Amino acid sequence: MNPSNSFEGKSVALLYYVFAFILLWEWLRPLGEFTDTANTFIFVFFIGVSFLMTFFHVKWYITFPVKLFIILFILHGLYFEGVFFSFLWISDLMRDIGFNLSLIPSANWMGMTPNFRTILFFILLWLLVYLIHYWILYQKRILFFFVLTLVYITVLDTFTPYDATYAIVRVVLIGFFMLGLLYFDRLKKLENLKMKRIASLRWIMPLLAFIVFSMILAILAPKASPQWPDPVPYITAVGQEGEGGGDTKRIGYSPNDESLGGSFVSDDTEVFRHTSTERHYWRVETKDVYTGKGWEASDPEAVKEEISSIQGELSWFDERVETRSLESSVTINQDYRYLHVIYPLGLTSFQTEAELPLYLNRNSEMISPFQEDEGSREDFLSYVVTYELPLYPLNEMKKEQIHEDVPEGFIERYTQLPESLPERVRELAVSITKSADNQYDKAKAIENYLGSAEYTYDKEDIPIPNADQDYVDQFLFETFKGYCDNFSTSMIVLLRSLDIPARWVKGYTEGELESTAENNKREYVVTNNNAHSWVEIYFDGVGWVPFEPTKGFVNPYTLTNDYRDVAETEETEEPEEAVEEEPEQTPEKPEEEKVEETTSSTNHSNLNIGDFRLGSIGLYIILIALTLLIFIVYKTRMKWLPRFIIMKYKNRSDEDVFFQAYESLLKQYERRGIKRKEGQTLREYARYIDEYFQMVHMTALTKNYEKALYRQDNAKDEWRKSVELWENLIKRTSS
Repeated sequence: MNPSNSFEGKSVALLYYVFAFILLWEWLRPLGEFTDTANTFIFVFFIGVSFLMTFFHVKWYITFPVKLFIILFILHGLYFEGVFFSFLWISDLMRDIGFNLSLIPSANWMGMTPNFRTILFFILLWLLVYLIHYWILYQKRILFFFVLTLVYITVLDTFTPYDATYAIVRVVLIGFFMLGLLYFDRLKKLENLKMKRIASLRWIMPLLAFIVFSMILAILAPKASPQWPDPVPYITAVGQEGEGGGDTKRIGYSPNDESLGGSFVSDDTEVFRHTSTERHYWRVETKDVYTGKGWEASDPEAVKEEISSIQGELSWFDERVETRSLESSVTINQDYRYLHVIYPLGLTSFQTEAELPLYLNRNSEMISPFQEDEGSREDFLSYVVTYELPLYPLNEMKKEQIHEDVPEGFIERYTQLPESLPERVRELAVSITKSADNQYDKAKAIENYLGSAEYTYDKEDIPIPNADQDYVDQFLFETFKGYCDNFSTSMIVLLRSLDIPARWVKGYTEGELESTAENNKREYVVTNNNAHSWVEIYFDGVGWVPFEPTKGFVNPYTLTNDYRDVAETEETEEPEEAVEEEPEQTPEKPEEEKVEETTSSTNHSNLNIGDFRLGSIGLYIILIALTLLIFIVYKTRMKWLPRFIIMKYKNRSDEDVFFQAYESLLKQYERRGIKRKEGQTLREYARYIDEYFQMVHMTALTKNYEKALYRQDNAKDEWRKSVELWENLIKRTSS
């Protein structure tokens, strides 16, 4: 049977081949822009000749030598010298082919020569033309190739310099028109219809008009701005260091803070591990000059000086401040590029196996065992630090600040602001603190303001200020979103606007708990994602006190009522572990399942409901019923899933049931649309759940859970006491 007989004429067949040629041409257009492929017109010529011979049904014993001749002629013109018809170059070509074939077993694809790659590309095009011919003429389908072409050019448009704006329009127009025509042909074959040309035009013309009208409407309609940030900067930023020059950087410590802003790519590369008994931040350096764009050191030429005693050189708080003596062991990742000491607040001693000296930059408080940062990492892989962790006296911080016993120039140094700072920043600082009557309450007012719902923690799509923009002003009044640098810098600038001395501190959070050891010690893993910046404020009679304005983070340092040796103390709530991660928004509901339409090629005899062959009504009914069933089960999952979870865990009494049941409860709230945000502690999340449902059960359950998890209490006993609370909470998720 001649396949062309199923078409109304050669004109329709020619139209199919022209459209198929254009679609395949779209694959060749971008090659010159994102590859080193030149002279793409020779490949266009080859596929044009191939389609033309296929259209005229030229026999294979003619098409094969013609195509082979074209390939050889083009190869000779590109890669060989001499006269083509001398055929002396054929021996060189055969040797080259033999050499490239020998590379295949070893998978040495990069070693293949350009002329052999060109041969392979011609063969690929040859096969594609035949495949497209088979799809159109015999299968009367083009959907797969159409979708593949559309994906190809849109991906190139996104990730390469190639502009596919008009290519997308061409492909969509041609693709949908071919889909309609081919479906019409399948329908005529299915129904065994004999139609006149005018009847075919009644199908084709409305189809063409509808597609053209839809395309024009789509082009002229207003477009929404992009909902996702450009993925290219994130991909290109992977593998680059944090101080790279792009708008998007990899998260982690960087010594250059002159231009803050821009997006960050997360990086879970390990920086160091530490074994500690308390959670606290780990310092690297401080900076004191705000430029309007970022931070610099007031004395950039300061050199590191060797010190014999840390306590004699560094003093962060008054000697009357109550402290706890602690010790931590630190192991640095061998690939960490910097040779500075990562140390806790209150550092008193530093010990290494090699007994390395210590060098201090007094201006930035950066410590290193090497004066010129050119030491050996092998000599500085691990160390032990002892330190006095302070408990800051609240009563003393609320007293009037005189600042009489500070060095000359101290206040000017830590209240410095650029002259270009917009006046509205100063006005905002006054407005925020108008009801506060002491320095501590003013600091807390600013800290709470930055933690309000108006500001959002985000590492993506964060702009860099323009030349005439102030970094803090942009965050406070325009973008309202950012990460730790935005929050900490903004708090310092607001504080300095009120003549409150403050400075910027860089380092790492405590990291993620890895394991629990003896004597209440815990091993933490700190990655680049834990790089962080925070605020320190100076108080008379107390010293430098850390504050945490970044949304989603909790200050790990503790307050007491007064100095040491005062019996009554008041600790702030113990913080949970905070990680430099964006608090996630409430997740979107999952998309409904879609069932792809399947076209059939059956005839009238297949209209039996009991016939489940492809294209039969019975098969469609089963698929529709199955889809409806899945839809109903999915939509009612909040009704039946809690019962299933209760049956799964309620009657268990092993050591792991409490932890598994609690995780199931969190997942159930996530399904309800109340997901725990990253960086949010369990207690904070429990309070949020209780406020949401107007109850106190989640907080009580979480306290029992933390007893089992952190204090190593008997998990089975805690589960027996908590199972009823847990069951009630599970049931509430279905209401």
